[in-house]
Amino acid sequence: MTPVLQTWPARKRPTRFVFISDLHCFSNRSIADEHTSTIDEAIRRSDVCVWGGDLFDFRWSQIGCEDTSIQHAIQWLQSRYDEHPEQQFVFLRGNHDAHHAFAERLGLWATHRERFQCGLDGLIAGDVFFVHGDVVEKGGSEAGFRSYRESWQAKPVAHPRAGRVYDVAVAARLHQAAAIAVHGHRRTCGRLAKWIQHQRDERLRSVRRVVFGHTHRYIGHRHVGFLQRRRSNQTRQVQAGGIGRFVIRIRSRQDYR
Repeated sequence: MTPVLQTWPARKRPTRFVFISDLHCFSNRSIADEHTSTIDEAIRRSDVCVWGGDLFDFRWSQIGCEDTSIQHAIQWLQSRYDEHPEQQFVFLRGNHDAHHAFAERLGLWATHRERFQCGLDGLIAGDVFFVHGDVVEKGGSEAGFRSYRESWQAKPVAHPRAGRVYDVAVAARLHQAAAIAVHGHRRTCGRLAKWIQHQRDERLRSVRRVVFGHTHRYIGHRHVGFLQRRRSNQTRQVQAGGIGRFVIRIRSRQDYR
């Protein structure tokens, strides 16, 4: 699959973005309800809310079949849309909410809502790139991301027996241990930079900062290293930290001269 990227128009570039991801609504591990006021306040203080993927978890939903979960997801988005009439919304796909049925229903719903955009994998605003972050899976390669995302798009709601096993793992916080083991800071930033480096989209050439989720880990300011861009002599330094929850800063060598 070719990632669908969009550039925020310079003529309407706002001063404030908020990036919210990985709420995993409907699953037992979600704590979104505990942070409703924080989420709403963050949206109120922004011009654009970027829903950064995995807002919903259809695989491990506890509220019924896939169709019921999709209906609740649309209602959840409608509620936020109505409560914040001055804000723009951009929905980026994550692996847990990339289901074909949800994408189709979301697209139909968004057709009549001019402040809501969907069907995207990434958003470029100035020198900032917003993306869910599952591009780091399977080595950060283009083929790896395609295979990983496609494997999630058709997954049905898990069988109750599998759901009980999953709930036990969540209660024991094994999912957090797995995130620490699999998504080390340096490895994650390197894979994300590798994926960006191999994209053929010229719009990514101006990117210096990357805001992402997926790993469920906070990344502070961290030097990652220099990478050579394809078809260019430009070498850029990748540094993690600071804006939103997960950020990689990408700077050229000349910025340090």
